[in-house]
Amino acid sequence: MDPQVTLQKAIGLFRQGLQFQALEWLAKLLEIQPDSGKAWELKGLIEDSLSWQHVSIHSLETATTLIPLSTSGQYVLAKNYLEIGKTALGGSVFGILLQRDDIPDRLLPAIAAYLSRYPDFTYLALSAFRKSVKQDPECGDSLLGMAYFMEKLKYPYPQIAGVLRKAVSLDPDNRHYRMALSNVLVQSGLMEEAWQTVREISQSELKQIQCASCLNKLIHIFSEAEDHSRRDYCLSLLSQLSTTETSSTSRLPPDRISQSL
Repeated sequence: MDPQVTLQKAIGLFRQGLQFQALEWLAKLLEIQPDSGKAWELKGLIEDSLSWQHVSIHSLETATTLIPLSTSGQYVLAKNYLEIGKTALGGSVFGILLQRDDIPDRLLPAIAAYLSRYPDFTYLALSAFRKSVKQDPECGDSLLGMAYFMEKLKYPYPQIAGVLRKAVSLDPDNRHYRMALSNVLVQSGLMEEAWQTVREISQSELKQIQCASCLNKLIHIFSEAEDHSRRDYCLSLLSQLSTTETSSTSRLPPDRISQSL
C-alpha cells in the first residue's frame, strides 16, 4: 500500500462527502504508518465534519506532535476547543492562527463569523477582518466587517466612519456600505453628511431593503434634511413591508449588519 496514494484516496472520498469511507482508508494508512501527521490531521477534519468534537480534537492534537497544522486544521482545533468549553485554550489557538501569513482569504470571514458568537473574543474577530483588509485592501465587505466589530468594541465614531468612507469609495453603489456609514454619521451628529451619503442610494436599491429599522433610520435622515420625496418613498416602502412581512430567517442579512452600526 502506497501511503501517499491512500491519503489521496481518503481526501477524494472526503471531498465527495463520503466521510465514513474516507475514515476507513485512513485507518488502513495509520495501521502501517501511525506517525503520518497528514493522515491524523485529515482524520480530525473529517471527524469535525461529523460533529465528533472530542475525537477530532484528539486526532488534531496528535497531528500537532507530528507536523505543523494547516490553517484549516488549526481553525477546526480552536473551534472545537471552544465548542467543548475550553475557552481559554480555544482563544489562544485562534490568536496563534491569526498571526499566520498563509490564511486563505476565504477562511478569514469564517473565523470572524464564528468568533462573533463569543463576546469575549470580539477583539479576535476584529483581528480577522483587519488581516482580511491587509490581504485585500480593496475588499469592501472586509471593511464593513471591520467597522462592525470596531463598533462592538466601542471604537471612536470618527475611526469607524473613516473605515466605512473607504468602503463607500470602493463601491459607491453598495447600499449596505452607505447605510452603515450614515448610521455612524448620525451617531456623530453629522446629519448633513449622513444625508449626502444616503441620498445617493437609488430607488431600486431602496426597494430591496427588507428591514423596518433600516427604513426608519432613512426616514429620520430624510426628514431632518427636509428631503420630502425620499422620505415619502421610504414611508411607502415601510408601509408595504409591514403588510407583507413574514417570519424572519435564521440568516443575518447585510441590511441587519448595516442596522447594527
